[in-house]
Amino acid sequence: MNFRLKLWTAMVLCLAGCSSQGLYRWVPFAGHGKKDHVPAKARSERNGPFGPITGPMNYGLEMRVLVSPNPIKLSDTHSVEVRIQLINRTKKSQNLIFETGREYDFILRDANGKKLVQWSDDQPANPNPGYVIINPNERSEFVGNISTRDMVAGRLYVLEAIIVGYDKMRTTVNLEPIK
Repeated sequence: MNFRLKLWTAMVLCLAGCSSQGLYRWVPFAGHGKKDHVPAKARSERNGPFGPITGPMNYGLEMRVLVSPNPIKLSDTHSVEVRIQLINRTKKSQNLIFETGREYDFILRDANGKKLVQWSDDQPANPNPGYVIINPNERSEFVGNISTRDMVAGRLYVLEAIIVGYDKMRTTVNLEPIK
């Protein structure tokens, strides 16, 4: 019993002396960590499940916008299906946190920049916050339908796809419908 008390007292005094020097010098896992750590850039994997990187990269996520049907025939089509694909190209899970229930939006503009259609105008509002987790080498898709009633064949239109709350995560696609 006396030996245990002496050993315990010696350890406490030793650690008390180390704490004035900084305990992190003595214990390797209690350090301050890397302050200037920059994450590695995502590499294009040609044989990966999603092929090479073809869209803009932000927060380790590749953003692709797919429009169906392509080409857009106004005589056959009343609406266009638009998909945003977010592909995680990192080795860690990516969390997207949304303050409101709105996660994404589509805006159709004419060549002059005038807004013709905004997808979220026709959608019910959800005031609850939400989140999306995308695991490594997986994707998340967001789908919306855009009306073609304001389009005229032969004119150029710009479709803007937005992830709400993330200013860097927006991209545009040029559309030119035919008869």
